Amino acid sequence: MIKPMLTCRETTALVLQAEDRRLPLTERLAMRLHQRICRNCRRFNRQVELMRRASARWRQYTQD
Repeated sequence: MIKPMLTCRETTALVLQAEDRRLPLTERLAMRLHQRICRNCRRFNRQVELMRRASARWRQYTQD
């Protein structure tokens, strides 16, 4: 059975879950396919990445 494309809500949930666990290949591919089509979900993914890098730098800064 063919699963329909992910919704924006499902995609953003996967982006956030990917911070805590490694997503299976099928979920990663479905998420990337949706992001190729949806500009808003691409933007959300970039924002999450930015926050992840900023918090890592902040942790490093506060430890020094």
